[in-house]
Amino acid sequence: MPVVDVIPLHETTRSRYLNYALSVITARALPDIRDGLKPVQRRILYAMFTNLHLYPDARFKKSATVVGEVMGKYHPHGDSAIYDAMVRMAQEFSLRAPLVEGHGNFGSLDGDSPAAMRYTEARLRPLAMELLSEIRKETVAFRPNFDGSLFEPVVVPARIPNLLLNGASGIAVGMATNIPPHNLTELIDAAIYMIGSPNARTQTLVENFVTGPDFPTCGRCLNTQEQLIEIYSKGEGPIELRGEYENEGKSRVIITSIPYAVTKSTLIEQIADNIIKGKVPQLVDVRDESTDDVRIVLEIKRGSQSEAAMAFLLKHTQLQTRFHVNLTCLLPTDNPEVGAPARVDLQTILRHFLDFRMEVVVKRLEYELSQLEKRIHILHGFEKIFDALDEAIRIIRASKNKSDAAARLIHRFRLDDVQAEAVLETKLYKLSQLEIDAIREELEQKEAMAAELRKMLSDEGARWKLIRTELKDIRERYSEKRRTTIAGPDKDIEYSAEDYIIEEDVFVIVTRDGWVKRQRSYGDVESIRVRDGDSVGWILPCTTRKSVIFFSNFGKAYTTRTENLPATNWSRQSSTEAF
Repeated sequence: MPVVDVIPLHETTRSRYLNYALSVITARALPDIRDGLKPVQRRILYAMFTNLHLYPDARFKKSATVVGEVMGKYHPHGDSAIYDAMVRMAQEFSLRAPLVEGHGNFGSLDGDSPAAMRYTEARLRPLAMELLSEIRKETVAFRPNFDGSLFEPVVVPARIPNLLLNGASGIAVGMATNIPPHNLTELIDAAIYMIGSPNARTQTLVENFVTGPDFPTCGRCLNTQEQLIEIYSKGEGPIELRGEYENEGKSRVIITSIPYAVTKSTLIEQIADNIIKGKVPQLVDVRDESTDDVRIVLEIKRGSQSEAAMAFLLKHTQLQTRFHVNLTCLLPTDNPEVGAPARVDLQTILRHFLDFRMEVVVKRLEYELSQLEKRIHILHGFEKIFDALDEAIRIIRASKNKSDAAARLIHRFRLDDVQAEAVLETKLYKLSQLEIDAIREELEQKEAMAAELRKMLSDEGARWKLIRTELKDIRERYSEKRRTTIAGPDKDIEYSAEDYIIEEDVFVIVTRDGWVKRQRSYGDVESIRVRDGDSVGWILPCTTRKSVIFFSNFGKAYTTRTENLPATNWSRQSSTEAF
């Protein structure tokens, strides 16, 4: 009988679930604190940059080409997940600074779905190049892809604080993230300040630089500065968002922006539904006149107050919403391929970004120095044979083959293999007097550049100065004004419940059996329809804005608004309700 290993169910279940949870947390749902990207976003950008060369000045390529490249080489999780992620990176209303430039239908603020990937095209935006441009200079670690046939970056060498710039949202196992977008200028100013003040407090950063989220759909942030400081210090908390509107004369209110992540068509449907049901008697119509900018027109009933209508809409529609901040992301660990999830504050995010920039700059400078040293080494080889150029040419001509020529040059001029190979690969006309002068000039320049790089690598202050200069350059090229207004708490619009009741003259009818209803009119008492065996007991003329008190035979009084009583018309079968 074969021997069967017995594994307790609870142990294997625990082990496999933990593996699954770790995979979802680190490889799918949470962004990295350094480049602010989830794995699928990073793989899309890397494939577009390295494999497809879809630079901002390149021709657009079909989205299906991008999706196929990413799915086949880096992200084997289905084409829809990849395409959805790429679409989001191209939407102006989803990201504060989109990284992909889309050509075709990539969805709309009305909630329209993007066209199929076979119809749309895409390429990288200039800002995406700031995330990827240094990747060829050995600045970041690479790891094998899912089948071990290729390598992909663990993180891209971002030159901008993308985690806060574009934000992120995702649900993992046992945790989630919801990071709002921010203004690039404010983030860079805060980062530059932290270069000079490494231990700056979150409170200082919020009070002077990062004043609050900056959503692509504009809107108004109603939080106080104290509330925002608490949110950015704890890494979580609610952001109160309100759409912006303005009066256009006395008969119209124009909604000019809506809260982030709210679908415009859904908001309009909510407003229209309330108008149809008579819940906002001040409004008679709503229509969408939006083009590139949001313009939702609300028609005000003559003689009505727009403040009362807007107060109702802010309370009962998505014209005012909450964005629940959760600054959870992956922090680097001793294992470069695995990050540790943690909820962080604003200062920690910027600190990790700056430390990562220093790490990238050091590796970039080391790479550039190594390339310079290789070139300098070859130029020294050319210098050695310059004074005996005719002899070098005779040696080459007298040689049997390339390897024989290399061996003779190495022996005669004390070159190494690299220098000999460079000499043999150079065309003879380039070794003329004019070219040798150019080589000596280049050698002098390269040695000066190498000396400058060595000096910078040995001086941390110089490297921070370089980082500061590069951040300022990015700020000048990509700076944009803030879109979301940090307004603080707006004064509540005062209104009473009567404002939303259409005033009408009605009759309250109570039967002998205790049934009650209201009617706008009646011919005579006998014409009022009641249940079989019942009869009208009392008739009270009033208006829909009045209240009625009913006294029971148990000594209790009940108060209700007339508008809340069931309404019927005397000319058709009445619908009554027990009191």
